[in-house]
Amino acid sequence: MLNRLFGNYLIEKQMMTNEQLNEFLPVAKDLKAEVETIAIITKALTPLAVEELLSKLDKGSERFGETAIEAGYLTDEKLDQLLTYQSNVFMKFIQSLLDKNLIHLGQITALLDDFQQCRNFDDAQMSSLIHDDLEECINIFVPLKSMRLKSLTLTLVQSMRRLIDSDMYLEKAYTAYSLQLDSYACQTVFGDMHVKLYISAPEDGLLAIANHFTGAVYESVNEDALDNIGEFINCVNGLFATNMSYEDVSIDMSSPEYSLDGPFLSNEKLYVIPIHANGYSFKAVLEVYE
Repeated sequence: MLNRLFGNYLIEKQMMTNEQLNEFLPVAKDLKAEVETIAIITKALTPLAVEELLSKLDKGSERFGETAIEAGYLTDEKLDQLLTYQSNVFMKFIQSLLDKNLIHLGQITALLDDFQQCRNFDDAQMSSLIHDDLEECINIFVPLKSMRLKSLTLTLVQSMRRLIDSDMYLEKAYTAYSLQLDSYACQTVFGDMHVKLYISAPEDGLLAIANHFTGAVYESVNEDALDNIGEFINCVNGLFATNMSYEDVSIDMSSPEYSLDGPFLSNEKLYVIPIHANGYSFKAVLEVYE
């Protein structure tokens, strides 16, 4: 999630283009972040200390981590901890930017601090984003009190990341008492809880899901595309129902519904979650019934 958020920030700073960001994402699976990169991101070392160590390093015969230990900058235990982050998706993203010379090591701390301040994240939230703690990330953007609604949102985001776009991201959710939807698909969950999950977007925003959930490709949002999105929602709710069954919560689902013309919703409990994936923007709406 942080890759796109931080990438968008770099675009705003005119340090890269949207086309370049799309080329970098998703990051290559076989890429590993360098220890010096991880040390700066986790603030285990300052950029100045990293630059000093690199200046002394014989790259042909020495490793950065070993040199840092010998110089007293890191312990064996700390190095082992840093090495566990080599496959962290955000650290790999930063490494790819360094490898292409879009940023340099000395900029990382200042850029991350400015990003954090501009987006109003506290230290704990920033750490959750960096370490891809998905449950905590959802708490940042979708601060729901209901644990069951949080679980449904978590299932939705996990499914999006696995099936639609691994670098999808959220904006801050908000509540509404009324809402006009655009083209949409939805499904009602009922039983021990009663909620209707909508996914809606104007124009062709729902192609973000329709063109990636199955092998079908649509040039525009039509009823077949919406049916595809309804099946995605059914998949999400099915997984959610299974997870809830482990907690002795019994729920069932209606058949998915969809239409090119969205309804006008009026309910005291509407939770709207803006989502971005595959270059499109759309929203998930939770309509909660007592």
